[in-house]
Order: sequence, then C-alpha cells, then structure tokens
Amino acid sequence: MDLTGADFSRESMRGRHFQDDRLVGADFSEARLDRVVFERCDLSGVELLSAELVDCAFLGCSFEGARLFGSTLRGCKLTGSTFLRAQLRPLTVEGGDWSYVSLRGADLRAVALTGLRLVEADLTDADLSGCDLSGAELSRARLRGVRLRGADLRGAVLDGCDVEGVDWREVRIDLSQAVLLARSRGAVVDG
Repeated sequence: MDLTGADFSRESMRGRHFQDDRLVGADFSEARLDRVVFERCDLSGVELLSAELVDCAFLGCSFEGARLFGSTLRGCKLTGSTFLRAQLRPLTVEGGDWSYVSLRGADLRAVALTGLRLVEADLTDADLSGCDLSGAELSRARLRGVRLRGADLRGAVLDGCDVEGVDWREVRIDLSQAVLLARSRGAVVDG
C-alpha cells in the first residue's frame, strides 16, 4: 500500500501490521506505537520526532534520511533494517534486538545502548563516542572505522568482532575484554 506522506502524528496505534508498505515521508511525530509491526516497509524520510515506540518490530525496513530526534524505543526489534543518513540522536533506547541492522556511518554519540542486542550489526564508520554499550551483544558485529572514544563496553560480548583499526583510547572495558583484545593483536596471555 502506498502511504507516502501519511500523517499519523500524535496518534496512538496498537497492534497494527504494515507489510511491504511505502511510508515515505510519513509523519509519526509524537505518536505512541505499541506492538506495531513494519515488515519490509520503505520508511525513507519518515518523521518519528519525539515518538514513543514500545515493543514494535521493524523487520527489513529502510529508514534512509529518517528523523528519530527525541524518540524513545522500548524493547523494539529492528532486525535487518538500514539507517542510511538517518538522524538518530538524541535517542532513548531501552533494550531490544537490533541484530543485522545497518548503521553504517550513523551518529550515535552519547546514546545509551545498554544491553542492546546488536549481533552481526554493521557499525562500519559509525560514531559511538561516549555511548554506553555495557552488556550489549555485539557478536560478529562489523566495527571497522567505528569511533568509540569514551564509550563504555564493560560486559559487552565482542566474540567474532573484527576490531582491527578500532581506536581503543578512553574506552572502558573489563578484564576479559582486555584479554580478548590482546589475543586479537597476537599476544600470548598466560594464566
């Protein structure tokens, strides 16, 4: 269905299902979405300003040029979605599953992504400076060129991540992560 430019601003929507819909430039500003599912939808240019999304799913969706300024995502699933040139901050994220998401070049500075599932996420060239990624699941995530200065990665799972070229200055890590990083650089860690 073509819902280009549709106005859903300030609406309260619960349990609705969008599939293969074109929502280019749709306005969800200040809307409250609860358990709404978007499957393979084109959400390019969508406005989600100050929206509240609770237990929503965005499966294989495109958010090119979308604006999520001031939005809150609680327990949302964004599996396989892409965020090319999207405005993602400030943003409040409370749990959820963002596995296989593409956040290439995304600006997520100082966004709290605590405990977020980012398995095999593409974070190439993203700016995660000052992010709280403590307890996040980053297994096999692509981290080439990612900026992490001042980020907190304590307790995050980094198994299978390519950490080559990552600048680790001022990044907070725990002891097991320090051992993993040392081994990835060829060190032999005893004990």
